Amino acid sequence: MRTKGFITKIGLAFPVLSLIALMIVGLSSDGFAAGRPEIVIAQSTDATSLDPAFRVDTATGNIQKHIFDSILTRKADMSIGPGLAESVQKVSDTRWLLKLRKGVSFTNGEPMNAAALKFSIERILDPKLKAPSKSWWENFTEVKIIDDTTVEITTKTRDPLFQPRLTLLVAVPPKYVRDVGDSKFSLQPIGTGPYELVEWKKDDHVTLKANKNYWGGAPPVERVTFRVVPEELSRVAALQTGEADLIVGISPAQAERLRGEKGHRIEITPTTRIIALHFNSDVALGNQLKFRQAVAYAVNRDEIIKGLLKGFVQPVTSVFSPGIPGWPKGMDVSFPYDLERAKKLVSELNLGDTELVMRSSSGRYPYDRDTALAIGGQLKKAGLNVKVRPEEWGTFFADLKSRKMSPVYLMGQGNVWIDPYPQLEAFFYSKGFLSTWSDPTFDGLLESSNLVEGEARVKVFGQALQHLHDTVAGVPLFAQVFICGVNDRLKWKPRIDEVIWAMDMALAQ
Repeated sequence: MRTKGFITKIGLAFPVLSLIALMIVGLSSDGFAAGRPEIVIAQSTDATSLDPAFRVDTATGNIQKHIFDSILTRKADMSIGPGLAESVQKVSDTRWLLKLRKGVSFTNGEPMNAAALKFSIERILDPKLKAPSKSWWENFTEVKIIDDTTVEITTKTRDPLFQPRLTLLVAVPPKYVRDVGDSKFSLQPIGTGPYELVEWKKDDHVTLKANKNYWGGAPPVERVTFRVVPEELSRVAALQTGEADLIVGISPAQAERLRGEKGHRIEITPTTRIIALHFNSDVALGNQLKFRQAVAYAVNRDEIIKGLLKGFVQPVTSVFSPGIPGWPKGMDVSFPYDLERAKKLVSELNLGDTELVMRSSSGRYPYDRDTALAIGGQLKKAGLNVKVRPEEWGTFFADLKSRKMSPVYLMGQGNVWIDPYPQLEAFFYSKGFLSTWSDPTFDGLLESSNLVEGEARVKVFGQALQHLHDTVAGVPLFAQVFICGVNDRLKWKPRIDEVIWAMDMALAQ
């Protein structure tokens, strides 16, 4: 049996938690391995919504993926395969034919058919819903039902991202959504996925049970629980005591320590997420090129990577992780460390003792707070009077969406599409959902990438990256690696897109 009260609820210092781990791990790990029909996953943040139209981050996506199926799927090797659609055929540059699976139903019995897909797309595009993912589908101009399992989608222009888009397009049940309304649906969703929602207790846990009638085959375990565990040391203690089977967001220091312990292991893979400094072009200083240049040259990436992060990250040459295809390989638009040049630029700004706030999330990414503080110290060496303000993710994220950000801030850039366009759109396009940057020239370059394919598209992305560098729209620092702690009873390997899906798992016999 599990110990009562998840370990995160215990307000103890870490040495005491370690003692508890040593006392309990011998009972928990071995005892739980004997056929426990449940997997517990500890993430640092909760889902922002259970409505797939409001998916904006990986933690949210991981939970939603268990409840909903996408039209196409991204496999573990990042190739694209069938999902709710068995096939997708390109009829012309702007027309696509989707053949849906027969006999698939939502867990309330509604059929997942062409009408459900048409409803799902049109719902996301409805301005009244105010879905943050609306921009992903705005190139769709018509959804035509050919028959019960065939849909034709027409786009405004050529769409090189059409099939990757479908890996994030989810079907929802029309009647249920209409009956309960959008607000209730976001709290009590119904999907076609391998699991059904049992309970969502905000900022604490989401519990899911197996969908016995899942079209893709029986789920490997009866129940999956995602626990919200903001503190890293609490996640580590939960792994040690057997309270969690899988924990994410582990720092290099804790990864090194856990490697030598029995009953669990460390799994590491490169990710598509980079950490970067961003600028808010709507506010003073953030809108000044000289200030942005000073910040860029004042940052000593190597010192942070080799010291604070102990090499558990990958240096990057642009805002893209090395795992992202479709941009000129070998292109280097990073910034060299040049403290003297930074000091000169700061002197020319004539800021005096003007205080500068630099915001950062705290606990959203491994060492985000510590990285921000380290960068703040480096900026002070260049003569900037910086006050670093680490914040809880919810507060930080809400202000980011409203463009209420400090002139410079530290943040991660994810890439769930495995393609350059959506990342550039989200973080640098003037209308981007997570963008505090406005530049008509860059907007034009990005928009033109949708009009070409192949090498011509790669060339456009190279031009866009060079423009971001020349205007110092951001300062790319490093690509994260996905570090997970895994109970030995669980057979599972991490993916570069950081997707955690119970259907990829198995329990040791």
